[in-house]
Amino acid sequence: MPQMMRMPGPDELPPGTRRAFVAELFFHYTEAGRPTLARVAATTRSMTDAFPVSRETIRRLLRGESIARWERVDAVLRALCEIGNQDPDRRRWQETGDWNDDGDPATCRQHLRQLLYEDIDEVQPELPPTPSAVPPPRSSGGWGGTPPTPTGGWGSTPSQPKQDDPWATSPPSSTPSTGGYADEPPF
Repeated sequence: MPQMMRMPGPDELPPGTRRAFVAELFFHYTEAGRPTLARVAATTRSMTDAFPVSRETIRRLLRGESIARWERVDAVLRALCEIGNQDPDRRRWQETGDWNDDGDPATCRQHLRQLLYEDIDEVQPELPPTPSAVPPPRSSGGWGGTPPTPTGGWGSTPSQPKQDDPWATSPPSSTPSTGGYADEPPF
């Protein structure tokens, strides 16, 4: 007895363009009643404008193990639609007349072809940038900075980089009237 094909799980076929393509092809496979691969292959040979596709190629397409030229994929789609009494050139998303109808006029054939080409070109959906795993370098002064060196105070070592923050790099003023700090802010 032939083994029934099933859609690969996310652990077998991770999310991405290949999974989107396989999911669409699998939609037509289940719509046709999950025919045997031998029946699909035989249908590709017997159709008008036949383009024979082997059972192994069909299996690999449905498992997401490989991609094929559009002519092969189209032959598999037409065979599945013939078995399921469907038109491959019908509108993929039927109009509902509802307020949220997306109005996409793409046919099943056009949509599958677009997904195949996105998989070939490896077009990935845009994701928001992920935060860097490396923390930014710590400043050498200011809040949370390194304490003054015992041999010269804030910023006195020549190897220390110059900071943009005047509060972090300015040494304390020696004005005696305010306890060692200037009355004016450094900006």
